[in-house]
Amino acid sequence: MKTAEQGMGVAGLGWHVPGLRIDNETISRWSGADPGWVVDRTGVEERRYAASDEPTSALAARALSMALEDAGLRGEDLAGVIVCTSTPDQPQPPTAAFVLARLGLTGIPAFDVNGVCAGFLYGLGAAEGWRRHGPVALIGADKYSSIVNPADRRTVSLFGDGAGAVILEPPTEDSGLVSVVARCQPEHLDLVRVRAGGSALPLRDTEDPLADRFEMEGRAIVTWAETALPVVAQQACEEAGLTLADIDRFVLHQGSPRMVELCTKWLGAAPGKVALSADRFGNTGAASIPLTLAIEVRQGRIRRGDRVMLAGLGGGTAACASVVKW
Repeated sequence: MKTAEQGMGVAGLGWHVPGLRIDNETISRWSGADPGWVVDRTGVEERRYAASDEPTSALAARALSMALEDAGLRGEDLAGVIVCTSTPDQPQPPTAAFVLARLGLTGIPAFDVNGVCAGFLYGLGAAEGWRRHGPVALIGADKYSSIVNPADRRTVSLFGDGAGAVILEPPTEDSGLVSVVARCQPEHLDLVRVRAGGSALPLRDTEDPLADRFEMEGRAIVTWAETALPVVAQQACEEAGLTLADIDRFVLHQGSPRMVELCTKWLGAAPGKVALSADRFGNTGAASIPLTLAIEVRQGRIRRGDRVMLAGLGGGTAACASVVKW
């Protein structure tokens, strides 16, 4: 998929992580994993968890409020709200509707996109049709603490909660989204999954207490990603008329610091060009790219005119990449 050459500009950014810090000693108590093992295998130092009464929509609403302020807009100015999440408040209605309710908004189109960790990049394509009517809020938000198994060291050590938001509007003449490339390979459906809670296996039809928990085949994902990610990244650059060497800053899905290191190697990118937030926040799912992007811009590591690659992987399995001229 490729957007029109005059794509979307970014008018504002926002992000939010909960205040509760979960360190590796806590992960060790839950899972039995040595804190040193967690750091060596994942690179994650800590992650943030939302409170039991703070669902995904609450995280998303906070990030959106910051993005609106950054853009100098009111919620009423929005032509659409899209929430990218795989941990919705409830199966229906969409989490985006709950975001509107939290901000006292009404009459605005609002829907969800579920591309798991690649959701935000799918959302960029989904937002293209709506931004013609005005500014569009695109939010990545996930509360993985609600679905991980605390006893599974392979997953509980990785994931945290958070949200990131961007306000998209028609670009200026010298900025905007240049390309979006996405691929789904369903032959790998079982690499990332939550088995129960949908129409295939309602919770009432299973006695397995862990059937509604997140499961992941980490090694198989790495094997698949090594070939999948460079393909979409290269194609996104070609559609933008660039090479990977032309990219000024890489904002990759923050699967873990170790995964970011691998992706950096596969793309042949200079480590100094690659953003990192997973050491502090873990894997925040669909939030990881917009959250990291907002931090990078706030801290001056992305500046006007920079060519930025957003790229990531998600369940399904999906590999996505886009190029933005800032």
